[in-house]
Amino acid sequence: MVTTLLTLAVALLALALAYALLSRAHTGVRDNHDWEQRKHAIDVKIFRVLLDRNEEAHLRRFLPPLQFADFQRRRIHLALRMLRLVDDNAGMAMELGRLAKLKGDPALASNIDEMIATAFQLRLNLLLARLCLYVKWVFPSWAVSLPAFEVRYQHLLDSMHASSGAIA
Repeated sequence: MVTTLLTLAVALLALALAYALLSRAHTGVRDNHDWEQRKHAIDVKIFRVLLDRNEEAHLRRFLPPLQFADFQRRRIHLALRMLRLVDDNAGMAMELGRLAKLKGDPALASNIDEMIATAFQLRLNLLLARLCLYVKWVFPSWAVSLPAFEVRYQHLLDSMHASSGAIA
């Protein structure tokens, strides 16, 4: 009985994860022009500052514990908002890739597949990063490491530029 319930719980979690990754992929983006108008500008340097451990240690030294926790939660909230924007960009990239594949240009097919795979991996990392940030929001003084998503995000943007001819 316990094994059945555990298996069912894992299956539901897997479905929820798949739904979260794929449900927002259809964004209404039709071409590069739409992408340029709707993409969110993300400054990764600001994100790094929000989650910098040295900054956190500095704040912890100079702020009283309650004020530190409040300030740290605000920083985490801003980081979560930035992750949401990155997730929106990745969803739009997946949609652009899907549309480019429908055009059927065999010369760009591998670039488009790579772009879609990178966007999917990025969205998976973003789910993990959100989970880590939620834990850190509940326990602001804990040191929680985030999965690296910055490199994947830059790789996604580079793939978008390489495949831009197929999407236009």
